[in-house]
Parts: sequence; C-alpha cells; structure tokens
Amino acid sequence: MENLENTTMINHVIDLGSNKSIRIWETLPKINTKKRKNTIIIVSSFTKKMDHFSGLAEYLSNNGFHIIRYDSLHHVGLSSGNINEFTMTAGKNNLLTIINWLKTRGINQLGLFAASLSARIAYEIAASIKLSFLVTAVGVINLRDTLKRALKCDYLQLAIEDLPKSFNFEGHNFEAKSFVADCLNNKWDTLESTKNKLNNLDIPFIIFTANNDNWVKESEVIELIDNIHSDRCKIYSLIGGSHNLGANLVVLRNFYQSITKAAIVADHGSVDIDINIDINEPQFETLTTVTVNERRLKNKIESEMLSIV
Repeated sequence: MENLENTTMINHVIDLGSNKSIRIWETLPKINTKKRKNTIIIVSSFTKKMDHFSGLAEYLSNNGFHIIRYDSLHHVGLSSGNINEFTMTAGKNNLLTIINWLKTRGINQLGLFAASLSARIAYEIAASIKLSFLVTAVGVINLRDTLKRALKCDYLQLAIEDLPKSFNFEGHNFEAKSFVADCLNNKWDTLESTKNKLNNLDIPFIIFTANNDNWVKESEVIELIDNIHSDRCKIYSLIGGSHNLGANLVVLRNFYQSITKAAIVADHGSVDIDINIDINEPQFETLTTVTVNERRLKNKIESEMLSIV
C-alpha cells in the first residue's frame, strides 16, 4: 500500500489470483475531526471510476468518516477485466468481496453509499448482511425500465438469440447476452424484485431522488419505501438535479452537502436530516488539489499496468 502525497488516501490491492485484482482507495478521517462510528463504502456508479467520487470522499472524511472506494472487476477503472464482461451479479460479488476484506481488518461497522445502477446492487444485499445504514442517490429500482429509457430500447423483452452483440452506454460497450441473461436468471430486472429484497430492511435507509431524473420514477421510489416493513426509511429530493448529479456545480455541491448530512444522522441511527446541521466543508482549492492528485495516481497506476502487459 502507499499514501498519496498531500492526502490521507491509501492505495490497496486485493490479489484474487489468476491475474485478477481489485484496487481500493482508503481515505482516512481528517485530523482534528469528530470521528464517526461507521466506515462508509462508496460504490462507484456504472461507467464511473472511484476517482469520480473524490469530492464526496473529501466531504465525508472532512466530517470524521473513514471512507472506502473501489473499482469493480470487469468494469472501467483500475481493477482487472473489461467492462464488456460486467454483469449485475459480478458487481454484487465485488461488493461482497470488499465487505469481507474489511472484516479481515476488523472493520465491521459499515455504512453504504451507492448511486444509480450501483444502488440496485446495494439493494440486493442490504437486508442480508450486517450494515449500519444505507444511503443512495438516484438509485435504480426498476432496472428494465431504466435500461429502456437509457438505451432507447427494451432489450430485456427480446429473446437472447435476438439481442445485439453489445450495448453502448455512455461510450462503453458491454456484452449484451451475458448481461441480459444474468438480469433475467437472477431476477435483477423488475421493481417487484427490488421490493422483495428490501421489504425486511430494518436499518436507517435514506434515499435521494432528483426532480429532473428521466431514468428513475419518483412514484416507484415511493412505492418501494411504502413496501418496507420499517419506519426507518426516508426520501429526500435533490431539487434541480438530473440523473447526472455532476452536470451542474450548484447541484453537485448540494449533493455533497446532503449526502454528508445524511451520513451523519444515519451514523447516529436516525433518518431525519436537519437542514441546519453543521458540516465541515472542504475549500474549493482543496477539492481541486485532491482531484488532480488522484487522477495523477490513477494515470501512474494505469501506465504501470500497461508496462507489465
């Protein structure tokens, strides 16, 4: 492992054998901050790398949280494999690998943050593992409907033999037949399957929607929450936000602030966010420096990986 210069981030590699490895970035709580009870795992969104969440990691660590980020196998980023091999079940198994790795280090108090498609993966396991809390933003709950909106075609209604070789999403190709077969065989695809996974969830669960999200229906999010047999769930809306929360700097800052406040109250076992809660906001210059340093590290690691190949 190695410390990234001028930050509290540590770079780890989990060697899985057979030339496969998962890259993890660990951000320590800032010095002189009130330390929180839980470590937070940030699960990168689909086609996003862990360095895309450097700002959120900085906000959370600036408020006393220990943060873990990682790039999934068979995805974009620094871990092994190519995104054309990615499936929802592969994403789930990667998250479980990270959780088990943390347990070997004696880290058992865990909160989870996930956005977009990765939220569906979090929903799959949240009720069956020991989590302290779950926070999601623009989380996909009806995978079939979201894919239809994003890809402009309901591929999941096609027979496997009629599928194209690959889908293209945000400039990335992923293998269509294995992805669809996994969705159908393992029941990732419907709102009902998501509801079934979460109906017995009994931890603080805070879900953020965006009022301009064209990929996730707020009415279905409300239906999901109403189906959960717990009073420890709450919905908040990111006003002005779309499914891409980074498209607008004002919305992005609101996103960072809101997730940080949600994590603080959830760390105390609550779901009621006080808009006036005090948080320590990193300076813009600090965010810029951390982002630049992380991208330099990412480029350095990528260069080293290419030289080995």
